[in-house]
Amino acid sequence: MKVRIHPILLPIFLFFMIMGGVSLYAMILISLLFHELGHILAAKRVGMKIRSCTILPYGGELQIVNRQLATKQQRLIVALGGPLATAVLLGIGLFLSFPGSDKFLQIQFVLLAINLLPILPLDGGQAVSILMETEQNKYDSRSLFMLYSIVASLALFIFLSTYLPNSLPYVIVSAFLAIQNILSYRFRKYEQAFEQLTSVSRGTLKV
Repeated sequence: MKVRIHPILLPIFLFFMIMGGVSLYAMILISLLFHELGHILAAKRVGMKIRSCTILPYGGELQIVNRQLATKQQRLIVALGGPLATAVLLGIGLFLSFPGSDKFLQIQFVLLAINLLPILPLDGGQAVSILMETEQNKYDSRSLFMLYSIVASLALFIFLSTYLPNSLPYVIVSAFLAIQNILSYRFRKYEQAFEQLTSVSRGTLKV
C-alpha cells in the first residue's frame, strides 16, 4: 500500500507552523495519520484490499480495489472507521493530562466535527450517501447528494472567507471540497458505467 501526503496540506501545515510552531504541526499530522489508520483497519476488517492512501486536510482518501462492488455495510463501516479512531484520541486527551493536551483535544474536536459534516467526500457525507442508497435509486441519490455537497461546500467557503485570515486553513479545505465535488459530479456517469460494467463482469464470472 502506497501512502502519500496531498500537496494541499503544505500551505495548511505552513500556516499552523507559523501560528503554533512545530509541535502543533506534529500533533495535526499524527491526528490525521491516526484518523486514516482507523479507515485502513476498518477496510481490512471487512476484507477490502487497499491500493493507496492519500493524507488530506480532513483525514485522507483510500483507493480500494473493486470498491464499487462492496456492500453498503462494508462501505459504511469503512466510512465510520476514521471518526471512531479520532474519537479514541479524543478520549485519550480527555482522560490523560500531558504537555499540549489542550491543543491536542482541540485538534480532535475540530477533526471530528469536520469529518461528521454531511458533505461529500467527508465521512459524514459518505455515511449519509450510503444510507440514502437503494438498488432502485442508487445513482440518482448519489447525483443529488453530490449537487447538495457542491452547494454546501461553496456556501461554507463563502461564509468562512469572511473570517480571513484566521480562517485560512478552513477556507482552503472548503474550497478543496467544492472542487472535489464538482469533479465527481462531472465524471459521475463514467463512474456509473464502470461500476455497472464491473458488476456485470463479476456476475458473468460467477456463472
